[in-house]
Amino acid sequence: MASLRRSHLLPAVAGLSALIAGPAMAASQPVSAYDLSPLPVTTGTVAHYLPTPGGDIDGLILTDGTEILCSHELGLAVASLVKPGEKISARGLHGRELPIVRAYEIEDQRGRAVEDAETISARLPVTTSGPDIVVDGTVRAPLYSLHGRLVGAVMQDYSVIHLAPAEATRLAAWLKPGQTLHAVGNGSTSALGTAIDAREIGPAMGQTVHVAPAAAPVAGPFPGSAAYDEIPGGSVHP
Repeated sequence: MASLRRSHLLPAVAGLSALIAGPAMAASQPVSAYDLSPLPVTTGTVAHYLPTPGGDIDGLILTDGTEILCSHELGLAVASLVKPGEKISARGLHGRELPIVRAYEIEDQRGRAVEDAETISARLPVTTSGPDIVVDGTVRAPLYSLHGRLVGAVMQDYSVIHLAPAEATRLAAWLKPGQTLHAVGNGSTSALGTAIDAREIGPAMGQTVHVAPAAAPVAGPFPGSAAYDEIPGGSVHP
């Protein structure tokens, strides 16, 4: 992979989302200060992007269910590099038990690659606003964060429901494959897919509970406390 022509992401300063490509630029732009070659490589076919409520992507889900997770900056380049149905190779860290890969480099089937030149960390949540979006259907897979935390669900149609980690942990039984879900929240719908920060979620319409949006701090009692789990009518036990 080192011999292939690469596209290098500039650091996330100066309002970056630019992708620089070509042999001449590759010679002048530094790659990551770290040697990525010892990292294992995962190959597979892209099923869909993992969109964010802000309208971009934070990774890919493969046809075998593996989630290829990347930094926000790397995600900016992935949509222009690969499309659903194409094969990729992702170099990064495998999850110990979860079907996830923290990707530092993604290469398409034509040998083009993008990498985190600065091994950038995860993005901060972006507050979204606008008309409510309803996501309704069956869970395909739990959604994980870059750090392996449960943060929502990927639906059968590849719509993505984002939750705050504390809320996702509390409602984990609802986020398992095969469960039906109805969720409402702000987000985005585009060619990259549909994603929301859920505000209401439950197994069906009329059976939802209120949740703190993933992009907002949790108000009230500290997450995980007994008071936090209490809602009118009793605790939530999905």
